Amino acid sequence: MQPSRRALLGAGLGALGLGLGGCAGTPTPAPSASGTAAATPSGPSRLLVVGAPGRPFTRDSARAWDSESFRIIRQVLETLLGVDPDTGAPTPRLAERHEVSADGRVHAFHLVPGLVFDDGEPCDADAVVANVRRWAQAPAPVEGSVPMPSSFVSAFGGHEGEEGSVYAGVEARGAHEVRLRLTSPLRHLAAALSSPAFAISSPASWERTVPVDGVETVTPAGTGPYRWATEAEVAELSRDQPDGADVAYLVPSASHRGEEPAVRPVVVHPWGRATTRLRELRRGTADVIDVVAPGQLRPLVEAGTQVLPRDPLAVLYVGMNLDHPRIRSQYLRQAIAYAVDRPRIAASDVFLEGTRLAHDLVPPALGVGDEEARRYDVNPAQARRLVELSGYDGEELEFLYPAGTARPSMPEPERVYAMVAQDLGAIGLHITPVPVPADHDYLRAVVSRPTRALHLMGRNGAYRDPHAFLEPFARSWRAETGYRNPRVIQDVDTAASEQDDEARRGLFRRVVRAMALDLPALPLVYPISALATGPRVASYPTSPQLDEPFARVHLTEG
Repeated sequence: MQPSRRALLGAGLGALGLGLGGCAGTPTPAPSASGTAAATPSGPSRLLVVGAPGRPFTRDSARAWDSESFRIIRQVLETLLGVDPDTGAPTPRLAERHEVSADGRVHAFHLVPGLVFDDGEPCDADAVVANVRRWAQAPAPVEGSVPMPSSFVSAFGGHEGEEGSVYAGVEARGAHEVRLRLTSPLRHLAAALSSPAFAISSPASWERTVPVDGVETVTPAGTGPYRWATEAEVAELSRDQPDGADVAYLVPSASHRGEEPAVRPVVVHPWGRATTRLRELRRGTADVIDVVAPGQLRPLVEAGTQVLPRDPLAVLYVGMNLDHPRIRSQYLRQAIAYAVDRPRIAASDVFLEGTRLAHDLVPPALGVGDEEARRYDVNPAQARRLVELSGYDGEELEFLYPAGTARPSMPEPERVYAMVAQDLGAIGLHITPVPVPADHDYLRAVVSRPTRALHLMGRNGAYRDPHAFLEPFARSWRAETGYRNPRVIQDVDTAASEQDDEARRGLFRRVVRAMALDLPALPLVYPISALATGPRVASYPTSPQLDEPFARVHLTEG
């Protein structure tokens, strides 16, 4: 009998004594008042090499939306509130204390004294205020371009002055206190501010660019345990590294207030292909590879490799463009939902054991699933009847998916696309594949293509709240699906300020029911992702929210 994926995964975890439910990392070291970290390498033996499944697209947290940009940004820039590694709840970081007024409309952040950005500028209340005001400003429209998703809009309901925004202003009270004012309470705000989209950077560095692979790149300065390596440091660190573009080099920051990282410099390679990541780990070139495919479990476990799963906090779905003349038909959207054999996808060897069929767009861990919501069991005959009712007449339907890369929520997007497209073809839909190359910003490619009908997309929980999953469909990511439902927006906004937990869950469940009927997206699975570490890695801090500080990675001696 062949061992199951779960058995293989468990065997890979044996060395650490971890099971599927025990994914918290090593406790974060307590900050010291005067600790500093050396800014130069102390020898190649302490170099940490990470094989990522994709490339980052920016170093500026205020302009980032992809998980690979956030992976690197988290190491350099810090947020006012961090993520508790055991519970996922917000916890003090740059703000040593966070207070909320009785009416919930004023948030006071008391900063850790003496914070300094790695460019030497003070990280004080004025710098934080400048960051908040930068987030709050709507970007200048660019002719011919589609507005991109905004984390600020998702958290605050809109940019400053826009309808729906509850942002009322921000001010400094002395050198170490920042007061953020709202027009109504936001229950999710503390959690949202722990997301790397709200990382604090030095205002003096916002116009600073450095050459990266021959391109001048905006490179903000932060307060984190690492900083971006200089050109000379990159030249030194890259000597023994495989050639490749978009490689990120990080070195410890001398201005960081905490203990110096357990490892010295870090190199992150964007190895999109799973086979490449596995090869480099087995060669000893990589110490960590992210997004382990099920087919890799056997060789990894047989080699004694540690395989570390993350608790699930993600959803994979087929997005539908409601502005498309055919997808606009609810009959056709329902036909797609009945056609796709989602149980087959969930049980396939694309995903690790423990991946579950998704009936709605919010992971079960957040507690707003609704048994009364519309369910779409596999029914090709019903799907064909709905296709006829929709008036579809064989028109081409473009289906976008990422190629040559992976995400924690999308380990093998090409294979998932193939399974979905096969099911849709079986009910008579003319599906045209549109693979998006790995060197393209996938989200931008999706929203910038008006002729698209469908696309494959995954969403990881940037913070532990249903708002993080439902609000983007209602408003801040509207360019992705074109979904417009005023009642859903009203319920999301009401839930944002609702103080009673049960009433808030009820509002979110109503949104779940509405989206199950409207079908701006068809949920596929709640994927479990995992990474693998080589023999030099003693511990690695896995996180469902992908908050995985390299500073807390520990290497074996020698």
